[in-house]
Amino acid sequence: MDNEPYLNFASIYDQIMSGVDYEAWADYVEDLLNHFGKQPKSIVDLACGTGASTFPFSKRDYKVTGVDISSQMLKRASRVASEQTLKIEFYQQDLRQLNLPEKYDLALLFQDGLNYIVDEKDLAQTFLNVNNILNPGALFIFDLTRPSLRPTHNSSTAWADEEGFTLIWDSSYKAEVEIWSIKLTVFQKLDNGLYKKYQESHCEKDHDPEQVQKLIAAAGFKLMGIYKSFSFSTSDGNDVKLTFVVQK
Repeated sequence: MDNEPYLNFASIYDQIMSGVDYEAWADYVEDLLNHFGKQPKSIVDLACGTGASTFPFSKRDYKVTGVDISSQMLKRASRVASEQTLKIEFYQQDLRQLNLPEKYDLALLFQDGLNYIVDEKDLAQTFLNVNNILNPGALFIFDLTRPSLRPTHNSSTAWADEEGFTLIWDSSYKAEVEIWSIKLTVFQKLDNGLYKKYQESHCEKDHDPEQVQKLIAAAGFKLMGIYKSFSFSTSDGNDVKLTFVVQK
């Protein structure tokens, strides 16, 4: 796949994200399901990455499928699933061309997955694609980040010195196009004591929550709620991290 993201970073992604409590994510999803009276049996985890967000649901006896655009991320996800004897199917697909052989009772999309879709037409198509892989009445729970509302949304440089690698990231926000850009540079220590340098760039769109609601409706979803992520506090869209719950 051309310009495949996380081609090199897959090997250190889990270390970078080690502070994320994925079990708490799963708890929050189940709290939302209980709130809306849903008991899904099958789940599709979109933009699943290395599977860290997928595994907790498999361990809780849901039938789970993971989807990601990165072959290297999925390679790691498949290996860990095998090591933990978890029965999870993984598919390498772009959400803009999402087409799976089954339909599901619940779709999840976290980790800024939709922010990576910067074109509105592509976002509209993604919502349609997700709708097409869901059973009637199924929920789609996803998050959106508002980069423009971050206290540090202006140009900045930061770094982290971890075991085996040093990570430097340069970020900037262009208000005129509502795009947050991140350039990642890694110096990774090799077995021979030398270091390998590689870089990767990412862009995230600050989608207008009101426009997202219009796209949701056009795709055949009903909005059930917008919350400040990891809470049941209703959001007006002016929070850095939002969780949407919509129903087919």
